[in-house]
Amino acid sequence: MSIATAPRPIPLALARECLASLLERRQRASLALLGIVIGTASVVTMLTLGHIAQLETLRLFRDMGVDLLQVQAIPAGPAPTALDAAAIARLPDRHASIRMAVALTVGNGEASHGGKRTHVGIAAAPPVLRPLAGLHLAHGRFLASSDNDTTAIVLGADAAAALSSDRRPLRVGSMVRLNRYVFTVVGILRTTPYTPLHPTDFNNAALVPPASARRLLNRPAPSTALIAMRPNTDADTLGQRLVIELARPGATLHALSARQLVDAMNAEKAVHTRLLTAIGAISLAVGGIGVMNVMLMSVLERRREIGLRAAIGATPADIQMLFLVEAALLSMAGGAFGLFSGLTVAYIVARGSGWIFDLPFHVVPLGIGLATGVGIISGLLPARQAARLDPIEALRAE
Repeated sequence: MSIATAPRPIPLALARECLASLLERRQRASLALLGIVIGTASVVTMLTLGHIAQLETLRLFRDMGVDLLQVQAIPAGPAPTALDAAAIARLPDRHASIRMAVALTVGNGEASHGGKRTHVGIAAAPPVLRPLAGLHLAHGRFLASSDNDTTAIVLGADAAAALSSDRRPLRVGSMVRLNRYVFTVVGILRTTPYTPLHPTDFNNAALVPPASARRLLNRPAPSTALIAMRPNTDADTLGQRLVIELARPGATLHALSARQLVDAMNAEKAVHTRLLTAIGAISLAVGGIGVMNVMLMSVLERRREIGLRAAIGATPADIQMLFLVEAALLSMAGGAFGLFSGLTVAYIVARGSGWIFDLPFHVVPLGIGLATGVGIISGLLPARQAARLDPIEALRAE
C-alpha cells in the first residue's frame, strides 16, 4: 500500500501561498518592507544624482567645448602681471594644434542706469570671445571689430536685470554709465553657466571693446589667455609649452584645461556618490536583517505547519523554497517601492538644483535586483532552519 504524497505546487500557486502568508503577518512584514524601501531608495537616489551631476558637468562645457585651455599670469611679486597680447594673437599661426586664442583684460567697476547701481566685472571683449567662451545673446548683438573705438557695451543677464526697473527697463539702445564713461547697450547676454575657465562671471559682467577697457581699468594689460585647441590635442603638453613660451618676468604662469576640470569634477562627484551609496547599502543591509528577523519568527510560529508538510511528503527542498520565495517577494516589493521613491527624490533634487533629470536605465534593474538579492540572502538562514526541522518534533510544537 503506497502513501500519497503532496504534489509540488506550481510556481504561481507557490507565489500566491507565500503572498497570503505575508499578508497574514502584514504588520511585521511592513516593518521589514520599510527597511528595504529606505535602503533601496537611498542607493537609487545616490546613483541617479551622481549620473545627473556628471551630465551637468559635461553640460557646463557643452557650448565652449572641452578643447579649451586657459593660461593665467599669477603675480610673483608686488608688480602687476601682464601677458603679451601680440604673442597670444600669433599662437594659431605658430601652433597647428591651436584654432583660436585671445588675450583678456578683466577688472571691476560700477554701472548705473535709471537711478539703479550695481557692481560688475569689466572685460575687454574682442569678437572672438563669443565663440571661445560659449556666449549667447538674449537681445541685440555682440561687439564687432568696428566697435573698438566706440562706447558700445554688452551686459550680462544678471547685470542687465539689476540695472532695469519698471519705470526705466534696460534694453538695447539704453545708456549705461560705467565708472566715468557713458556707454550704449548693443546686446544683452543669456544666462551663462560659470566655470573656472571663465576670467569673470559673464552673467554679472560688462563687456566693452578693448580700446575702452584700457581707459576703464587701472591695469589694462591682459592677465589671462583663452585658447581653443583642435580635437585630440594633448592639453597637458600644449599647456606646458605655452607656459614656457609666454613666460614674463615677475609672473608665474599656470595652464588649466577644460578636460582637467571635467576629470577633476567627475572624480570628486564619483567619490561623493560612492560614499553616499555605501551609506545607502548599509541601510539596505539593515533592511535585510529585518527580513531575516521576520522569516525567523515565521519559522517559529509555523513549526506545526512545517511538520505537517513534511509528514505528507514535502521535501526539505520544498520547505526551503517556500521560505525563500516569501523572502524574495517581500524584498522585491520593497525594491519596487524603493526604486519609485528613490527616483522621485532624485527628480525633486534635480529640479530644485536647476538640473535636467536624466534616468540612468541601469538603476532600474540594479535597484530591484539589489533588494531581491539582499532579501534572498537574508532568507537563507531561516529557510535552512525550516528545512532541517524534525517533522515529529515540529508536529508536537504548540
